[in-house]
Amino acid sequence: MVAKTHIKLIFSIYGDVFNSNEFTELVGISPTACWNKGDLIKNNKKEKKRLESAWEYSINNIDTIYFEEISDEYVKLFIDKVDKILVFRENNKLTIKFDIVLEIVKDNGVVMSFNRNFLAIVNKLDAEIEVDTYVLD
Repeated sequence: MVAKTHIKLIFSIYGDVFNSNEFTELVGISPTACWNKGDLIKNNKKEKKRLESAWEYSINNIDTIYFEEISDEYVKLFIDKVDKILVFRENNKLTIKFDIVLEIVKDNGVVMSFNRNFLAIVNKLDAEIEVDTYVLD
């Protein structure tokens, strides 16, 4: 099997304790992952527990090397929900982060372009961005 370059964008809202079902209803989007503070971390041999509660939504696309295509999908889904997310974040004292995971096949690359629409959402949400890069053979 030939490895492909893969880009993933993960939106997460997290903090001490909050009702993830309430957040799901608010945004009208089912999470790709969520957990509560104190839950056991799956596939962890040391039986570590989660230190915070979180709600995540991931967008994956293995058919592109352009981050902008994936961030555009996010913008389409969430643009009209930003104000609701802000209120929920403030009421629950939460943090918002975008994780960008790049799995790059050796001798290939990705095009990382942060367009104004995506940056406007990141800025309005006062979110953090973290980029993890993995080079595959």
